[in-house]
Amino acid sequence: MLTDWWPYLPAFLVLLAFLWLPGLALLWAFGQRGGRMLLTAPAFSVAVVGLTGVVLDLVGVPYGVLSQVLAAVALAALAWLVGGPLPRGGHAPGAHAAASPEDPEARFGDGRRWLFPAGAAAGLAVGAVLLVRRMASVIGAPEAMAQRWDNIFHLNAIRYVVETGSGSTLTLNRMVDPESTVALYPAAWHQLASLVVPLTGDSVFVAHNLTLLAVAGLVWPASCIFLVRCLVGPSPVAAVAAGTAAAGFSVFPLGLMAWGPLFPNILALAIAPVSLGLLVRLLGPGVSADRTARTPDAAGRIRLAASLLVSLGALFVSQPNAFLALLVVAVPLTATAWWLGLRAAAGARRRGRSLGLVALAAVLVAVWLLLWNVLTTSFVWEPSTTLARAVGEALLYGANGRDDVPWVLVLLTGAGIYAAVTRRRLRWLVVAHLVLAYLYAVAAAGEESPARQWLVGGWYTDSYRLAATLPMTAVPLVALGAAHVAGGLAAGAARLASFAGRSRAGRAAYPVAALVVLALAVPYSQVDSLTQATRWGKQYYAWEGPESILSREEYELLQELDELTEPGDVIAVNPWNGGSLAYAVSDRAVTQYHVEAPATELRALDPELHALATGIGGAVPDSPACAAAEELDVQWVLDFGTQFIIPDARQARDYSGINAVDPQAAPGLALVEREGEAALYEVVGCDAP
Repeated sequence: MLTDWWPYLPAFLVLLAFLWLPGLALLWAFGQRGGRMLLTAPAFSVAVVGLTGVVLDLVGVPYGVLSQVLAAVALAALAWLVGGPLPRGGHAPGAHAAASPEDPEARFGDGRRWLFPAGAAAGLAVGAVLLVRRMASVIGAPEAMAQRWDNIFHLNAIRYVVETGSGSTLTLNRMVDPESTVALYPAAWHQLASLVVPLTGDSVFVAHNLTLLAVAGLVWPASCIFLVRCLVGPSPVAAVAAGTAAAGFSVFPLGLMAWGPLFPNILALAIAPVSLGLLVRLLGPGVSADRTARTPDAAGRIRLAASLLVSLGALFVSQPNAFLALLVVAVPLTATAWWLGLRAAAGARRRGRSLGLVALAAVLVAVWLLLWNVLTTSFVWEPSTTLARAVGEALLYGANGRDDVPWVLVLLTGAGIYAAVTRRRLRWLVVAHLVLAYLYAVAAAGEESPARQWLVGGWYTDSYRLAATLPMTAVPLVALGAAHVAGGLAAGAARLASFAGRSRAGRAAYPVAALVVLALAVPYSQVDSLTQATRWGKQYYAWEGPESILSREEYELLQELDELTEPGDVIAVNPWNGGSLAYAVSDRAVTQYHVEAPATELRALDPELHALATGIGGAVPDSPACAAAEELDVQWVLDFGTQFIIPDARQARDYSGINAVDPQAAPGLALVEREGEAALYEVVGCDAP
């Protein structure tokens, strides 16, 4: 199976270059240093890509590989001009948190600075191998597609960026609404995929799947390891556990691959841990269990704040849902930092500082409420389960009716919660995790009400989207739990060795304990727990299924369109049975590029298109259908039968003239090509006699 992907390795490597190099250049130019740049670079690359698309569109320069490279160089130069005059930055006076004399990991790690980089590399390798292997298995062939509603838009949007050179978040939605001046839709995912389309034989489907493997397979575990480094410290055990845990949850990324599919959400959630880690570093060591953390000085805070703002911008050009999740986690985090600051100011009797912190709290609450209310929506998904079950699903990571409980991750999460509570500095992380679990339960089981809408409306009250946010806090808890368990085992073994007079064996206790914990965690995070999610994913990536958008025969016909039709020709399609993907596959204009809301009737939405879609088969010159065909410049009709995204959909009535066409009863159409049940017809009934 994996051998099918090897021909696309060069395109995959180019995609990784676009995900890492712009961010590395930006960070280096701004004055950032250290190996952690390798873990955070993709978040900044996404910001560079998103900003480039907006700016180039505003100045009328086409978006593509060359313009993206030149823009990345220009932005790096700008970062150097801004960051160069700033002091390098460091830490405020004062010692960092001292290692506990009873901490075996700290004792073992002293003087071995290479341990964490080695652990981070191992964690990234483990997570990437597990994720890429499983996702490639779910996808199947490189040219396969998720046979789900949203994928029609995403695949066509990639083609839109390639062909129009417009990759702006401000205007991407013009593909389906060309008359809009501002047509917002997060474009970063589609921009990234568009950059490698020329390297895949002009296959949007392959480029799309390669982007998924790169983002969910490598960017996500890298971001998780960075967050764990900020929260737990330079623990190699925690780093490996973070990479492993990133690949162990069925709710993300597999859950979003089969639901929607929500690819922009995958990109945003994959880089969100970077923003959270930067916020932790900005707030100082009081909210971290990292024994090496120190309070940044003024220059350091400026650099961290600027980096945080750029990473937040990356979330907005990816999918703002992830920013909402960050707002949730930020409440207990910033509240903890604020309380520590207020208590210190009160203890030092610094009244002015105390009043300033109170005023700051009021401003932050007002800004938080403003952002929350702006990003909420009125869309409603109905609850689907009971409250008790929803709570259990969230705590056991078996959301949305899954039976696949990753028990090793659940147990390590419990150990992490215990360690966070006892260490005190990470109690906010436990609260944040429970709040995300609560919000999932509200979406999955809460009664429809204004309160439910306010709480989870920003996620469209969709429990799948909220379930995917749980790993943001679960991964660091699992990593903390793994380090805590390894440390506890090592301490116990060392005491036994000391009691037996074997001090040399005691010194080896920690590495042995760490290897035991990881040797159990890595395989058991995968066994059985992801089976159901994998099966569901394969079902929705199969060519044949009860809800498939495209069959293999339909896809083969789409691939022939560039030979059967001319560039600039317009094809009448039914978007509900996959006809719209003629644009993504063969770059042929279609009458609709995405499905509309199920409650929208075509007659009310577009009377001309309705006349065409219902009457073109029997059309004669000067008929309403022919007038519509002339107005819409339609020369062809694509017939993909009556299998719809929604089985037995009433939309069949809206397109009765181009669904399962009977050539004997449709003299206005002439058969040009057929692949199985899929057929391409030429409009001939409107020709003058």
